[in-house]
Amino acid sequence: MILRPARAALRLALAATPFVSAAAGCEAGDPSLAGHYYLSGVMETGSELLLRPDGRFDYMLAYGALDEIASGCWSRRGDVVTLAVSKFEASMDDPMKFDRLELAVTPRGGLSRRFEGGRTGVYSRPRGGR
Repeated sequence: MILRPARAALRLALAATPFVSAAAGCEAGDPSLAGHYYLSGVMETGSELLLRPDGRFDYMLAYGALDEIASGCWSRRGDVVTLAVSKFEASMDDPMKFDRLELAVTPRGGLSRRFEGGRTGVYSRPRGGR
């Protein structure tokens, strides 16, 4: 996938400079789910999610002209991972903005997300990756 300069900058921000404000107040997350995830199954949408072992997360999504980045704390209760946002930025007015997002843990260890219109995507870790 060829990334526009804004999306490339978001990827770099996600990988290199996570939001520092998210560190305060997070409890350690489930170590079996910590890792770097990539969204699949949603046409023309790129998204990454980094769940850190210390309970912090970093997130980015690019869909058309909309670019989002977010950070905060994550936790697991049963088969649900909850992202609680402390900082959210978007490139434009954002109908998908969230303060809290629940993802279902799939049997294969992915994280399923429902989008508007009934679309479902799954965040998965690359094979052999964390």
